[in-house]
Amino acid sequence: MSGTRPFRDVKLQWLQQLSCDRDLSDSARSVALYIITTHMNGHTEKAWPSYQTIADATGKSVKTIQRAVRELDVKGWFEVERGNGVGHNTEYRPSAASILRASEAREKTDKIVTLYPEKGGQNRPERRSDVSGEGGQICPPNLEKEKIYKPNPREDAPPRVETRRAVPLVFVAETKADQVEQWRSWLRHHGFPSINALGLRTVKTGKPGYALPGYWPPDEASPSALDWIAFFNRRRDHIADETARQTDLQRAS
Repeated sequence: MSGTRPFRDVKLQWLQQLSCDRDLSDSARSVALYIITTHMNGHTEKAWPSYQTIADATGKSVKTIQRAVRELDVKGWFEVERGNGVGHNTEYRPSAASILRASEAREKTDKIVTLYPEKGGQNRPERRSDVSGEGGQICPPNLEKEKIYKPNPREDAPPRVETRRAVPLVFVAETKADQVEQWRSWLRHHGFPSINALGLRTVKTGKPGYALPGYWPPDEASPSALDWIAFFNRRRDHIADETARQTDLQRAS
């Protein structure tokens, strides 16, 4: 047994076990699913949504959310560190015991047992072989087919230019302290400058905030993570080029 894995590696198993826990109320299960799928930070393995945020998203009352959180805490699904309500929301983190259970389930699914011929099963025929009693033959090359599917049949064809995927930006208000802080942490983790240094600060309908690729930073396993890292790399290079240009203009003047 390899022990406990990072939560992001066993997130699916964790959610599967949660959904099959018959002792949990529907409200508790709904709250847990919302926290994990919407607010969980893949690096810190923590989330900080307020009771009101969860209530608005799940359509339940704040009292119901508080009862559900206590249930998840008591039944060992979350480690809950309650805030004081003044700029410090309650902090949620999957419990060590629940992550261990999910890790054990992941390890079982990762095991692959090879089925050898003497134990049942069959040999896979070779892809190519000489014409013989064993079957199969060498296929002559199809020159016409190769000509049709040649990437650039013309020698003078220009090289293909790799296009970059556009990253749509969303507005994250400065008052969304938990979201902004998780973005700051994500940027530091990947070696990027601060949000302000990247020139992402903006104003929308009179409200200050930031133009970011998403409301929350992505998990490492998310397909969008690489696109967002590439976006911030381009942004950092653009800021550096702009700063160098301004410096040259000042020296010239």
